[in-house]
Amino acid sequence: MNIAVWGSELIGWTAATAFAEFGNQVHINQTPESKQSLGEQSDPNSILFNEPGLLSHVKAQYDQDNLTFGDPDAALECPIQILALHPDQLPLAKTIIQRVNQQTQSQQLVVINYSTFGLGATDELASLLDTGKQQAIAYIPDQLSEGSAYDNFIKAKTLVIGCQSNEANKIIKALYKPFSRSLEQMMIVKRREAEFMKFAVNGMLALRLGYINELANLADLLNIDIDTITAGMGNDPRIGKHYLSPGCGFGGAHFSKSIQTMAQLLKTNRNSIILNTLLEENEKQKVLPFRKLWRHYKADVNNLKVAVWGLSFKPNTASIQNAPSLQVVETLLAQGCKVHAHDPQAMMNFAKRFPSDGKIAYYSSAIETLKDVDALIILTEWNEYWSPDYYQMLEMMNNPVIIDGRNIMDKELMESFGFVYYGVGR
Repeated sequence: MNIAVWGSELIGWTAATAFAEFGNQVHINQTPESKQSLGEQSDPNSILFNEPGLLSHVKAQYDQDNLTFGDPDAALECPIQILALHPDQLPLAKTIIQRVNQQTQSQQLVVINYSTFGLGATDELASLLDTGKQQAIAYIPDQLSEGSAYDNFIKAKTLVIGCQSNEANKIIKALYKPFSRSLEQMMIVKRREAEFMKFAVNGMLALRLGYINELANLADLLNIDIDTITAGMGNDPRIGKHYLSPGCGFGGAHFSKSIQTMAQLLKTNRNSIILNTLLEENEKQKVLPFRKLWRHYKADVNNLKVAVWGLSFKPNTASIQNAPSLQVVETLLAQGCKVHAHDPQAMMNFAKRFPSDGKIAYYSSAIETLKDVDALIILTEWNEYWSPDYYQMLEMMNNPVIIDGRNIMDKELMESFGFVYYGVGR
């Protein structure tokens, strides 16, 4: 099949590459309007850089001529059009569909909208299609997790297709057939229901994260180990183990945006502030590691040297969108601390926001950041941070204070080595 992909969101690059690997001819397009409306946010290089491994898949398909770039005239003729645009680019999506209608000679057109524009947006786009031809649009919720996007796509457990056209559903099922072996469930629903499902799922996940963080903060006050509590909760089949890890707040670009959209829907239609409150508390949670440092040093933090491990908002990505590290480092610098930072992937992105200037320095290895520091703050649970050389850490640190914002270290073990250890709810 000939497929056109518009936009440079992660879902667009992932879907384009996966479809190309299974025999489709895929045209990827960046429009002038896209670059003008979003600037650096629409830079495909940043998306590919932030998602380790995806670039190699893209290059392989480009070398095999399965992926082409920058030929909008050819793209407009494709019978399958994919919208993978930024949430703020609904006007651009409408323009693309209007252009397709003007240029396409095909009687049959299927538009797949992966973009998270908002509730009812795909119906708006449907109104622009030519009802005299076999044209239809579907909304498919993006279920990718940054850091494992490609595997999420080709090994998806569920597929939700929001589409009211039987013919379009047949084409979409055929397109997804190579990835259907691992599917446990396929749902065909209305477009509006699929959009609502996307927001509802993200809202539920955020509520679990927010609730477990609240429990962890309470456990701190009551001298209770939150790990014991989460183990008991996770073993209850009504609850399960997923999204029960307390920490210093969640981040990510589109996850946070999705929660904001659902919060607005609830506030406008139900006068409910449950998600607004959650988002406010999550912002407070992001600076929890600094508050623990502040209390330990009795508010005297000026000129402290502080190592920070983990700058990305989650492991296996270089993205720092809404990451706790942004607030923590900004607060540390504002209070006169000197920061020694490390991250396996995100230092280049972070240095654009906080250039190395004598107040913050970046190190090629985590252990190097610890020389003469007064505390270590862990903000991202990268694999290499879980079991460092504790003896070497003690030798290098001026004061062996560890503030573990992700609870990756064992409290009793760390204290037995002589560290002063602070976790979240421990």
